[in-house]
Amino acid sequence: MRRASYLGLWRAASEQLSMASQQPILNPSLPFSGPIFGGLSEGKMVLIQGIVQPFVKRFGVNLRCGSGDIAFHFNPRFDESRPVVVCNTEQSGRWGAEERTYHMPFQPGVYFEAILHVRNHCYQVSVNGQHFLEYKHRLPLYTVQSLEINGDVTVNCISFTNPSDSRCQPAPAYGFQSAAISNVFAQPVFTQPVFGAPGPKSKKAKNFPAQHQLPRIVTNPAIPFQVALPKNANRKITLVGNVPFYANRFHVNLKHSLTGNIALHINPRLKEQALVRNTQTHGTWGSEERQVSTLPFSPGQAFQMEILSTKNCYQVSVNGLHVFNYLHRIPAHLVDQLEVAGDVTLSSVQY
Repeated sequence: MRRASYLGLWRAASEQLSMASQQPILNPSLPFSGPIFGGLSEGKMVLIQGIVQPFVKRFGVNLRCGSGDIAFHFNPRFDESRPVVVCNTEQSGRWGAEERTYHMPFQPGVYFEAILHVRNHCYQVSVNGQHFLEYKHRLPLYTVQSLEINGDVTVNCISFTNPSDSRCQPAPAYGFQSAAISNVFAQPVFTQPVFGAPGPKSKKAKNFPAQHQLPRIVTNPAIPFQVALPKNANRKITLVGNVPFYANRFHVNLKHSLTGNIALHINPRLKEQALVRNTQTHGTWGSEERQVSTLPFSPGQAFQMEILSTKNCYQVSVNGLHVFNYLHRIPAHLVDQLEVAGDVTLSSVQY
């Protein structure tokens, strides 16, 4: 009885993990090793965005099993007679037969986006929106529990998508116009919403109050970016993006479209090492707020910014850390537009 009870609890916990949406991992230090919530299943994607170091010799990505075996070893090598990508499986401490691809999709000092797409018979890998290779499974999918990355590479963002998460489509943070998901794979699991357009509604959803509607997601928008916001005073906006190496400044504005007034202007200025906040009414700026203990944005680094509108203020956090509060100077219910411009790229906007 006790054994059956433990088994039931374990299954319930596994189901909850598989349904959970694993948060993006931003700017991890290497070597990196982390769990894959819910394990692997057909349709799941692992997205790795970063930059190959200028003097690269090699780097590696491993999908590791709970037993310690490596189900999939993906290893670009620049230090052999010809650049090559080696794929293999390690089982019980012994490597299997190598599969070598002599077309190298990575370049020293250049940004990349690699997508590992789990299919029933293989791992499909695309790089920068182009299909690259397939690697047939040698170990069962259900045994894979963690992701590892090491070597001469800088990683800006690791993200995961589940086949059950039909609301979003993964997209690169560095401006690759990734028809990657739609074109590289024959049967796309995700659909990309039209900018600012409401998603499809079921008959039951018609009677839901606004605060219970599913958030809308825009992936890989061009900069400058502008979208109409549903009128909801207690909204949360999440921006995932990257600050380029050459960045000087960018801004995020919450606006009232009819008057052009800016309720909240967030303006990271990297060369000044300042994070300016302000409000503009009828073309005139108010008093600036600049106080922060540290600037949470850095050139070449990915970020996740959350803007939560509460009764009295906007609460803003970056990479999970609270950065500032900004008291409302314009009623929050008037805000109906989001604007992002400047030296920044966006991977996704959720609102």
